[in-house]
Amino acid sequence: MNEIVTISALLESLGFSLDEQQPYVSGERYLMAGGKMVLAGTEKKSGIKVIIKASKNPNGKKEIESEKKSRDLMRSLSFADKKILIPEELYYGTQGEYVFFIMRFIPQEKVFVAHSLEEQFFIALSAFEAQESFHATTYEHLRAVKEVFPVLSANEYLRDFERLKNSIFHLHPDESVITILEQTEKFLTEHRITIDRYASYLTHTDFVPHNFRISEHILYMLDCVPNYATIHFGNKYEGWARFLNYMMLHNPELEQLLITYIRTNRGEDEYLSLRLMRAYKITFLLEYYARSLAKTTDDLHTLTLARLVYWREALIAILEDRPLSKEVTEQYVVTRNALRSEEEKARQREFAIA
Repeated sequence: MNEIVTISALLESLGFSLDEQQPYVSGERYLMAGGKMVLAGTEKKSGIKVIIKASKNPNGKKEIESEKKSRDLMRSLSFADKKILIPEELYYGTQGEYVFFIMRFIPQEKVFVAHSLEEQFFIALSAFEAQESFHATTYEHLRAVKEVFPVLSANEYLRDFERLKNSIFHLHPDESVITILEQTEKFLTEHRITIDRYASYLTHTDFVPHNFRISEHILYMLDCVPNYATIHFGNKYEGWARFLNYMMLHNPELEQLLITYIRTNRGEDEYLSLRLMRAYKITFLLEYYARSLAKTTDDLHTLTLARLVYWREALIAILEDRPLSKEVTEQYVVTRNALRSEEEKARQREFAIA
């Protein structure tokens, strides 16, 4: 890739080199992405492994610049009684047409799902409690964060749901999906007060294993982009919802353990807030895969259709307040594994079971 050659030359002048293997510029995630590149490299003088985010694209530059502001603000907020750990920053600046953000690579001895169930539970719980300590409860708090982070109330969630629903109707006009989305909209609208009751919390909206790493049982958050799709101040359970929806597929036992913890220790109202956010986040996934239909062909297109079916069934389970059928998950996993490329399976092993 010509762009890699250009970036490599610019990095050399900063004292960094690119690694021969570049796991982040391949696979499904890369094909669906745009705007910035995520690269693996080394600091030449120390031999330290690094992660490099680079872009000359206006949107990519803006995203990298926003992440820098986000990281700086999270370190300085006085109203949080805990800290969110993020990788050490080694360089931020412009070289040629590119903005670069370079941080220390966090090695992990084993992926999240390779830890014992008890370890997974406490690692996840401590990470969510750290995020929950960033709770903007006063006007001064909100003023401090609004300059960098979006702040969402029930109104914003409902408007975004409407956008997602209309997009799905246009891109994937499946009658069964339309019906369940109409039921979801009613569920969210009827409980908008509950959404607002647990508002103004810092939440990582894509909190799944490929967005964090664990070293010596300490969790480091990787992506800190302040926008509606990664980090903002919103409902306390939006990050929980994304994580539990992921574990519904990858580790249902952990999903149910965390659900039981919420119901037992935080009560039915907070559990309802979690369900509301899970329904909203599944709609986000459905829209993502509906958009992906036009970008995919062959096996990946067939897999995208299978994902739409799977997440439709998951949404039904959330609305009915029951676990997703084991058979639905098993059937989807067989289909997914048959359709994924070997390259993508290898990439997935970095953070989860392929």
